[in-house]
Amino acid sequence: MKKTITTFFKLSVIFTLFIATSCSNEGEVIEDQSLEVENTDFESPELLARTTCNETSFPNLGPGAASGQASGCNDSSNPNNIGTLDCRSSASFGGYANVGGGFGRYRLTGSTDRFDGTRTRVERFFNRVNRGRNKSTTLSYEFRVDEVSSGRTCIVQVHAEGEIKEGLREGRTARSAVFLLYIKKANRRDRQGREVYTAEISESTVPFVTGSNGSGTRTTTFLRNITQGIRYNLTCKTGYDNSSSQLAESTVTISGGGNTRSRTMEHTYTAEAATTRYGAYEACDTCSDDRFQIRIRNVDFCRTN
Repeated sequence: MKKTITTFFKLSVIFTLFIATSCSNEGEVIEDQSLEVENTDFESPELLARTTCNETSFPNLGPGAASGQASGCNDSSNPNNIGTLDCRSSASFGGYANVGGGFGRYRLTGSTDRFDGTRTRVERFFNRVNRGRNKSTTLSYEFRVDEVSSGRTCIVQVHAEGEIKEGLREGRTARSAVFLLYIKKANRRDRQGREVYTAEISESTVPFVTGSNGSGTRTTTFLRNITQGIRYNLTCKTGYDNSSSQLAESTVTISGGGNTRSRTMEHTYTAEAATTRYGAYEACDTCSDDRFQIRIRNVDFCRTN
């Protein structure tokens, strides 16, 4: 009898362990299945975003820009760079051209001439990004600066467009750039005798708007130094954040010359849309040293959502 009880006890323990082990394994399987369902079905706003980099449709020049185009300041029939060309330069040292190595060359000569009220420019631009949660555009390219006037020249700018929906001067209509990236002389040379330039950001901290009392304020901050003839990579992302307010923000990054410098701007106002331009805008109007030249290649323009 004692032996029978002992045998029954051992069988009970083994059976209990079997059930416990089976339940434990079953729990792991259920947990894994649950994780698989979560990974498949759960999509954050970031995962829902769709990015395309095959921009093939570009805007037409507006009436003012079209009337301001300089005679003979034409685009190449098959340009190395993408985007609509806005060419307002009447000087012989001016305009766009394809050059060696797949570069597009942008030249400017400073002048007191005004083209539909603006200074000389040779720029390209894209269709705007409309305000929306997590919507943005990203411009990237490789560049080298060959010559800089005694003034400053903008190589990237983002224009705010339409009614201001959030922030300063809400309800007014935005005009002008929300920020510009300028290159200017640093008035020194490196050990190899190459000129050193300063890259700085000029941000509209108080927006420029149409109508009465429409003047704004820009704040300029240093980004980094640029050396003549050295190749750099630039990325400019602009758009709207992932919050319910869909606030405007931009990030500019320049890498090369042994380091990377980046700045993110959470803009003080948010308009209905934003447009990116790049190339060369303005040079010193009254200096004898009045020329600017930049070469750009491998241009990509990506749109999210």
